[in-house]
Amino acid sequence: MRFKVPDEEVVSQAINKVMTKNNHIETQTEFLRLVRKELSKLDEDYRVSGERIRRIGLDNNLIKITIEYRESDIKDLPHICPVCRNAMSPVMNRSLEGEYVEIKRKCSVCPYTIGKTVLVPGRYVFSRAKNNDLSQQELSVRKLKKAGAKIKEAMGLIEEALKGTDLEERGSELVSDLKEMVDSPELAISIKNISLDMKQSGKDPIWTRPTVSIKNSEK
Repeated sequence: MRFKVPDEEVVSQAINKVMTKNNHIETQTEFLRLVRKELSKLDEDYRVSGERIRRIGLDNNLIKITIEYRESDIKDLPHICPVCRNAMSPVMNRSLEGEYVEIKRKCSVCPYTIGKTVLVPGRYVFSRAKNNDLSQQELSVRKLKKAGAKIKEAMGLIEEALKGTDLEERGSELVSDLKEMVDSPELAISIKNISLDMKQSGKDPIWTRPTVSIKNSEK
């Protein structure tokens, strides 16, 4: 039997219909069953995974999600959220020595949050989002953050691939350049500054403003 993959708009409409009828769904299995039921009304050959409907629902602000966690053996903090595949953002704190350290990492879209111990999702509970209107600006910033997170994943792969080889030094230079393209506060074309400028539309570009105090959180 040939299966068909519905496009994102079709899946979004099915999710919206499901959440209009059900304000609260206790498991992903039930959520998937209900969405597939709606899709089958359009085409019996439509197939979609639980991960995809979860991601589309969160990306389009159609659902809210509650996550129950379980322990895992994973040690490295992820750059990409395992729940919705959006960018993870570091939460920084200033130490007594004046250094900024990462105390946890959270998703830029959904509630997934981890500290020093990496926990993975064990169960999801879904509810209807109150406001599903996202501006084009918000969607664009999300995509920019996701691009930055994917570059950071690539940086890790580059380091792993070239470690212990004659090309390790060149790999380190490449990783350094990529990091600057993502996070540099001085580089006009860094993803960080482009994202901030998009949020501050109508004002002077963020990278041109002087830092006057440590309270200037935009720098």
